[in-house]
Amino acid sequence: MFRRTTDGGDAGEQCAADWCLSGRLLYESHVTGTGARYCSIVTQSVSGSELAKFESPWPMSRDTDLEAWKQQLANLSQANASLRPAKTGGQDARRMWDLQLVCAPIQPRFLRDNESEIEKERVVMAEIEGVHVGFCLSAPGPSEADPLFVQVVAVAPEARKRGVGLSLLSAAAAKEPLRDIALATQPDNVAALAMNERFAVSLGANIRRVPLGTFRHGDLGIRRGDGYRSWHIQR
Repeated sequence: MFRRTTDGGDAGEQCAADWCLSGRLLYESHVTGTGARYCSIVTQSVSGSELAKFESPWPMSRDTDLEAWKQQLANLSQANASLRPAKTGGQDARRMWDLQLVCAPIQPRFLRDNESEIEKERVVMAEIEGVHVGFCLSAPGPSEADPLFVQVVAVAPEARKRGVGLSLLSAAAAKEPLRDIALATQPDNVAALAMNERFAVSLGANIRRVPLGTFRHGDLGIRRGDGYRSWHIQR
């Protein structure tokens, strides 16, 4: 699976192009050569005290927000997912943490680490009627010749097989329309491998397996020895 999680969703659901931003974000809308829309975001840093408001209490059984969200997932509607860039301010960092928690084998990260990725404009969130159901973390390589590295695609189990993962991948790719794409999957994750293929087809591109050392483990968001395979989509 993509560094740690996946969605075996349908190919029919398209990326939601119109993202609504508010609150602590300033943004500029762009349209790519393929007609896809994405946003350039100017973010504001969040203090540790602000992030602390969103931390899960210990023991976790006291986390009423987490339990309420799980109940929302259990009663999730059949509406399509909508996508938007993650917002700074702490709330989306916590939403990422929620999803990291339920999308094994992803490891939950500190909220400050999630917030840092959001500030770098690397995270797209997926929601169904206001309930967070997934996110994608991607990062372009440092040079123009480097690919876009898809590091995490996380979709809550209750929202899988609905095209959410493919929509998240499409949104990430739309932000870097001229770059190839690199990602890693685990060999036994049949659903993720199939989604990789559908994603490549949706781009009119080819996907091929490459030796794991072709890209740095950190760029792919994986650790050495975890048994991942590396893939390259040439656009």
